[in-house]
Amino acid sequence: MRYLGIDYGEKRIGIALSDPEGRIAFPETTLFQPNAARVVKKIKTLLEKERVSTIVIGLPLGLDGKETEESHAVRRFAEKIKKSISLPIEFENEMFTSRMVEHKGVKKEHTDAAAAAVILQSYLDKQDANDKRI
Repeated sequence: MRYLGIDYGEKRIGIALSDPEGRIAFPETTLFQPNAARVVKKIKTLLEKERVSTIVIGLPLGLDGKETEESHAVRRFAEKIKKSISLPIEFENEMFTSRMVEHKGVKKEHTDAAAAAVILQSYLDKQDANDKRI
């Protein structure tokens, strides 16, 4: 089961993919967002090419755990994807992911894709932990 992770931003969108077994996340690419329709089309092409079964989008929450204006922008973006793609969309808290990868020394041009991989890996680790409890 392959997953696609997204770190949404107003200017750049980081993309990550899992391995075919859905265990490990890898940075894939960064999309630049001059046109939301074109970005959704690129994501749709990638989903089909890689045979993705689930999309995981980072959701920025405030320190209090509540949604912010950025959270609402992410949800609007997710709605645009839902209109074109009939795959499940999950959300994963993305608090501090960009800062985490910057502190690890990731080059600026790779930060968004690396943050998407951190978001996706967090989701995959939770799924793995849930599977082991069953």
